[in-house]
Amino acid sequence: MTPPPKYPRTPYLPYSPSIAPDSDRLADSSRFVGEPVVVSEKLDGSCTLLHRGEVYGRSVAAPTTAKWMAMVKKHHAWKVAEPDVFLYGEEIYGVHSIEYEPVREDETFYAFALRDDSGRFSSFGDLVDFAWQREIPVVPVLFGGVFQSENALRSFVHKAHAEPSVLGGDREGVVIRLACSFPASEFSRSVCKSVRAGHVQTDEHWTRNWRPCRTTLAN
Repeated sequence: MTPPPKYPRTPYLPYSPSIAPDSDRLADSSRFVGEPVVVSEKLDGSCTLLHRGEVYGRSVAAPTTAKWMAMVKKHHAWKVAEPDVFLYGEEIYGVHSIEYEPVREDETFYAFALRDDSGRFSSFGDLVDFAWQREIPVVPVLFGGVFQSENALRSFVHKAHAEPSVLGGDREGVVIRLACSFPASEFSRSVCKSVRAGHVQTDEHWTRNWRPCRTTLAN
């Protein structure tokens, strides 16, 4: 069986406070001005794919057996069984560099993108509808609408970085995407991110020393 598609690398805004080495960055943010966009909170967790009832982590060669994926396996993986649906999200059960306030154990996974087998990413509205129908959480939305200038976008991003996470604790950053659907070939022109200054990247020792986040029982 062909492995499912990995979530593409997201380019940085040129004024992101932190930019990882060897990462792509936009020349400017004009693409996200003058048309509907969605700004969501970038959560500090593991990029996760739900597909055919299985959970995939950073590698999509095979379903993951990682213990930090226990909650998303228990509560949500089985809800996405279709062979032509790929639901991507952030899994925060394993604490990375930010520890959030306690969450329900069925709210450690937050969907942020929906893709079909033609390679097209759904509109944000369709993602929300899909997730809502299956009782899957979606990343916190900070803004939905149109920025009239690059200065307005930059000002919003600057303010968003100064605010705490919707989940409590520090905010890792923000993700900006076109509200409409788009093909995977246009991903690098349709999605971007900005990450807080001094953000610590997960190293190779994290998998040996990880610990679960604080959770409460699901309803």
